[in-house]
Amino acid sequence: MQGKELKRKSVRGGVVTMAAQGGSIAVQIASTVVLSRLLPAEDFGIIAMIVAVTAFAGLFRDMGLSTASIQKVNLTFAQTNALFWINVATGAFLTLLVAACAPFVAKFYGRAELLPVTVLLSSTFLLASLGAQHAALMQRELRFKPKAFSDISGAIVSLFTSITLAANGYGYWSLAWGTVAGVSTTTLLYFSLSSFRPGLPRRAEGVKELIGFGVNVTAFEFVNYFHRNLDNVLIGRVWGAGALGLYSRAYQLMMLPIISIRTPINAVALPVLSRLQAEPDQFRRYYRQITAVLGMLSIPLMAFLTVNAEGVIRVALGDGWSEMVPIFVLLGLTGLIQPAASLRGLVLLSLGKTKRYLIWGVLNAVAVSVGFAIGVLWGSVGVAASYAITNYLILYPSLIFAFNETPVRPSDFFAALMRPSLSAAIASGVNISAIPFVSPFGDFFSLVLAFLVFSLAFLVVFCLIPGGVRELKAYGRLAREIRRK
Repeated sequence: MQGKELKRKSVRGGVVTMAAQGGSIAVQIASTVVLSRLLPAEDFGIIAMIVAVTAFAGLFRDMGLSTASIQKVNLTFAQTNALFWINVATGAFLTLLVAACAPFVAKFYGRAELLPVTVLLSSTFLLASLGAQHAALMQRELRFKPKAFSDISGAIVSLFTSITLAANGYGYWSLAWGTVAGVSTTTLLYFSLSSFRPGLPRRAEGVKELIGFGVNVTAFEFVNYFHRNLDNVLIGRVWGAGALGLYSRAYQLMMLPIISIRTPINAVALPVLSRLQAEPDQFRRYYRQITAVLGMLSIPLMAFLTVNAEGVIRVALGDGWSEMVPIFVLLGLTGLIQPAASLRGLVLLSLGKTKRYLIWGVLNAVAVSVGFAIGVLWGSVGVAASYAITNYLILYPSLIFAFNETPVRPSDFFAALMRPSLSAAIASGVNISAIPFVSPFGDFFSLVLAFLVFSLAFLVVFCLIPGGVRELKAYGRLAREIRRK
């Protein structure tokens, strides 16, 4: 694919995926607001008990084969067909395994009703596996519109199914059937909107290599799963539910904007970087561009949220959450670099360096886990502080390790983030100085005024930095290009 055509599809894909992410968040909010009024907390708790089991099994659902399909330069129909049947076999196995574990789940929690609900939800593994390769091919071909349509449609069907059943008194079954209906809809649309039609199971040359790729990706996710949950386990075990509640709410609030920005951009970046792996100069240029975009979107946003943490928490959650402020501030400091730093993994995946990707996952998990184990001595604030300190301590060594023998250099990361970082730092100082003057206007309006002050200061400083005006003009051209699409 020519450079201009690749850029055009990349831009279009980014817009579509961001819109889909916004739609997904809107559906999640609607689900929370409506279903919380129709169902008691206990019904959500029953599903949460099962999710603790299905979430772990879900690590193995795809076996990394979707990522392998996206990364592979010359993917044949025979290989795709073989991967489809491997996905289906894996999904069927997980469905049977989780269903077989249903009696043990019910016995563990002492709730007999968990058995039939677990069996029902186990079917989602097989249902999702049927569309895994179709979804991967859409992403590989940069056909994000049909994929986004499928994802949003499934979320909407899930929501309306749950609402309809909940309104008619089906309780926790409404949540379970809503999940099954949503997965079924998404898979059906993947199947119908993709050009891929699977044939009979057959062996294909090169599949062993793809499976090896997928195994390393799955192993990374397995390692990542444990260290991502260790902070919650340690806080809950040592300090109890109250401390964990503050920490988990702060983490969720911090991650919402990060996921909203990072997920759609990463979804576009992986297939584009994979197509550029034979063109090192173009690969490096695209990495710097996508890192700069991530930095421009995430760094000022996270800096503003961190500086105005007290007001943000009062507006978002109401009074009574003041103890969450220092936790949110420390997690926000981590969030400044997290979206852009996550691209180091995409660089390795797009170049097929999955062994190094796995090694990095293990090293990162060990470093963060040690930090958590030390930080928990000082409670939730200590864990949040250790997370921030660890992430900054390992940043440069991790870039050296990840970018070794690739077209990218650690200096590319810092060069791409220099302007937004410096601008956000100075804008934060201006914002802090302005807080006493805007605070008399009440929580919401003072936050709006603070945002205007921060934004103006950020833009002024950004333009004063050499090359800043040129970069803003490039973003302006990009915005005009997006509007034309």
